Amino acid sequence: MSDPYFVKGLPENINDDHIVKATAMDGYVKACAIRTTEVVRAAQKYHNTSDSVTAALGRFMTASLLISENMKNENDTQTSIIKCDGLIKGMTCVCDSSFNCRAYPVNNRIDGDDVPNVKGAVGNGTLTIIRDIGLREPYCGQVELMTGGIGEDFTYYLMASEQTPSIVALGVLQENGTIKHAGGMMIQLLPGATEEDIDYLEKRVNGGFPEITFLMSEGLSPEKIVDMFLGDPEICFLSGEKVGFNCNCSAEKMSRGLATLGKADLQELANDPKGIDIECHFCNSKYHFTSEDVKKLMEEAGFKDVKVVQDYAHLDRVVWGRI
Repeated sequence: MSDPYFVKGLPENINDDHIVKATAMDGYVKACAIRTTEVVRAAQKYHNTSDSVTAALGRFMTASLLISENMKNENDTQTSIIKCDGLIKGMTCVCDSSFNCRAYPVNNRIDGDDVPNVKGAVGNGTLTIIRDIGLREPYCGQVELMTGGIGEDFTYYLMASEQTPSIVALGVLQENGTIKHAGGMMIQLLPGATEEDIDYLEKRVNGGFPEITFLMSEGLSPEKIVDMFLGDPEICFLSGEKVGFNCNCSAEKMSRGLATLGKADLQELANDPKGIDIECHFCNSKYHFTSEDVKKLMEEAGFKDVKVVQDYAHLDRVVWGRI
């Protein structure tokens, strides 16, 4: 008997992080479900996040990966940005068309006696989605945060900015600072969906469907979770793919970013015997550029009149930047 949950592209070990896509209800409903446990663990490790920040960042990355599912071209990217007045201050996540993502919070630690939940950590603010999919200009949409709970905010974004009625459910389960499970599900109504389809999905949402991480702790894979939610015997699984936390920073990219500082700032750095250290926001990797590196960069950029200051007494600092 063939495996009803076989999906082309799934990892050999279904406990690895992955996303699965499906359609149901005669093709009028699109569904995605995702496991992001290792993705969230990687973010926690890179950024040393406290529990509430881990929960918020984990949900944010999961939702960003879910809504990136329609990118097709190799060089497509999606950037999700939350700016908020909660203690986390904000988050950024970049996804590519291969379901790699990288992300960081503005504030990585919320400690103390009164640690807020996700909504309290995020508070009020905006959610911005920027998609660069090879068009002349990137697509940019922005909405006010509805609750700060992340799932509701992405649901509202999809309706307000992309006119797609959706359900976005997210979860990060932690025990004593250890991430046990993380994942999510996105259900979307496509043109032609009937009122019966809408009523059915509303009943599923409001009828006490178990939390995603509870189902994962019970051993259910993303494909089983989405099948359980939809309850459609004719569900059609389309594809599966691995997901991961992957930062693509490099010395070359940091050098290109450094070149954007302009002649005056580069001249100052070229005169500094300590050089400059640049730290990646997403993975905290550090790249050192000597004064000679900066002078070479200026020459390559066409700044030929590089002069070296001989008196370094006033240059007693290392410049730290984030590009």
